[in-house]
Amino acid sequence: FLPAAIGLAATPINTAVDHLLASLSRFCPTGSVSALWYSNRLFQLPLALFGIAIATAIFPTMSRQAALQKIEELKETLSHALGLAFFTTIPASIGLIILRVPILRLLFQYKKFTAYDTSATAWALLFYSLGLFAFGAVIILVRVFYSLKDTKTPARIACFSIISNIVLDLILMRPLAQGGLALATSLVAVLNMSLLFWLLRRRIGRLGGKRILTDFIRILIASSIMGIVCW
Repeated sequence: FLPAAIGLAATPINTAVDHLLASLSRFCPTGSVSALWYSNRLFQLPLALFGIAIATAIFPTMSRQAALQKIEELKETLSHALGLAFFTTIPASIGLIILRVPILRLLFQYKKFTAYDTSATAWALLFYSLGLFAFGAVIILVRVFYSLKDTKTPARIACFSIISNIVLDLILMRPLAQGGLALATSLVAVLNMSLLFWLLRRRIGRLGGKRILTDFIRILIASSIMGIVCW
């Protein structure tokens, strides 16, 4: 239970650190904390609708396959789940990037939430959205480790991600202000995903990385066409 709790605490801790640095740093303009909060709420919506939903639905199947030592079937389930996560989160990510200003204007720009606030929030949302696919993949990869009765590995990676997030925050917030804090979060998510995938491959063998990468590229190309149309 304790390692699992530590793993789940990583994202709230990273968010709290981002907000603390935004409130204390002279590189972040007034309102940066609110910009991060509003952009994070909007970024979390597709993650909850797709990434968490897929991971929750697929978890019992993976647990059953792991318990029965059907590792090849577990790999196939993982590949399918990651493909489905990419299929939903990549278009959502590009949609948020292209349409972030009108979406924020529609949802929040009223009375004290000014055009400046919309612009500041959109700047953070741009960088949060870049890591949406990685966050979706991490949620699924962590469930595979849990299926294998291993809660310690995701916890170690989570601790490493917290340290990495602090380092990247300090590096990126100077040139990019609140956008740098959001970008650090996305980069840490990509790093987290890569480490989990690599460690899982070392543990149970090849995971069909070439097929997963091919699906990722195809979805990215199709979603980019959608993004051009939206723009």
